[in-house]
Amino acid sequence: MGVKKALVALAHTLLRIVYHILHRKERYTELGPDYLDSFRQRSEERREADMIRRLQEKGFQVSKP
Repeated sequence: MGVKKALVALAHTLLRIVYHILHRKERYTELGPDYLDSFRQRSEERREADMIRRLQEKGFQVSKP
């Protein structure tokens, strides 16, 4: 069952990509090998900034080292 489930998930992902390309009428552009790393880095930076903002709203003084 695991192989079939994985194939269906892969097919679903490919269909979503094709749908968005056709719907937006734009060319497919590969994001590159470093995209996921940079995405995670930006996500971590946003999360850190949000946590600092929340602490400051509660009256704490926060400084980054």
